[in-house]
Amino acid sequence: MQTYNLDAFLSGHVFAFMMLLSRVGTVVMLFPGIGESYVPRRTRMIFACLICLVLLEPMLSRFPPLPPTSTGLFFCVAHEILIGAFFGMLMRLLMEILESAGMIIGMQSGLSNATMMNPAMATQSSLPSTFLSLAGLVLIFLTGIDHALIRMTVALYNIFPVNEPLALGDMTQTIIHMTNKSFQIGVEFAAPFIIIGLLLYSALGLLQRMLPSIQLFLILLPVEIWGGLMMFMLTVAGILTLWRDFVGQSLGSFFQV
Repeated sequence: MQTYNLDAFLSGHVFAFMMLLSRVGTVVMLFPGIGESYVPRRTRMIFACLICLVLLEPMLSRFPPLPPTSTGLFFCVAHEILIGAFFGMLMRLLMEILESAGMIIGMQSGLSNATMMNPAMATQSSLPSTFLSLAGLVLIFLTGIDHALIRMTVALYNIFPVNEPLALGDMTQTIIHMTNKSFQIGVEFAAPFIIIGLLLYSALGLLQRMLPSIQLFLILLPVEIWGGLMMFMLTVAGILTLWRDFVGQSLGSFFQV
């Protein structure tokens, strides 16, 4: 009769699967398109478990034995969750570029008060923000960026090995830099609308001084909305193309690929 050692089994596949799920599952919970609020939690968990089952055997040798104490086990799991949250936050900040650009475009085109539920951000956003966010999600899956993100999730084990001390200072600086960069790039994407808006309102101010008895703002508002929609139609393809290139460059520089 064959017997099994429970401790050896727990310190092998079960512990490795739990460690793998701690990191990969955290990334999946923040993954663009999969980690959104409208995707059921059970679906996200099943997706994460399937990825972990595929990766378990080739990644088994990277995991240490089961810690002898519950405190050691807690720190191991917390270590993996922190790394997963770090990479998931980077992906979310890349999506925030489109949100920032859409917010500025909405303000400059008179559509800032026209809001709707943005499923990508789980909040109310202006129409340009919602459109750009959803178009960005579609672009991720159409261009294969989702496959690259899954491969980079596995490549995290080369940058952050299991049980190695974390460079918390570098991780914090990376998050701060990416936050600053995401807003900067969003403003650059919306720069044509900012320039046209400044010129338009400058001309409106001069005309209003010359014709104080006429409410030129009420006349200009439909022109502003229609002009903003036409300009958005002409620039949306370029914005999404530049955003896709920036995402590829950012992830490539982070993983040195």
